[in-house]
Amino acid sequence: MKDIEKVTQEAMDQIIRTRQPRGWYYRKEGRRHYVGVDNSTGDAWTEDFRSLRQCKRWLLDPSVEPPTWGGA
Repeated sequence: MKDIEKVTQEAMDQIIRTRQPRGWYYRKEGRRHYVGVDNSTGDAWTEDFRSLRQCKRWLLDPSVEPPTWGGA
């Protein structure tokens, strides 16, 4: 099982900038907004989600297509 770590905005910014450390990360931004970063390969793939469940699902299985934000 992958260890998915909750991080601060500052820590996530550093992970994205330096591509270190490798791993899977998320942070909460606002009331219903989560940001996930898959840095397992050092590429810092980043996606936005409306729920923690969706975010963790994508981090656990990157073949899962992230939901689109469209609409209201």
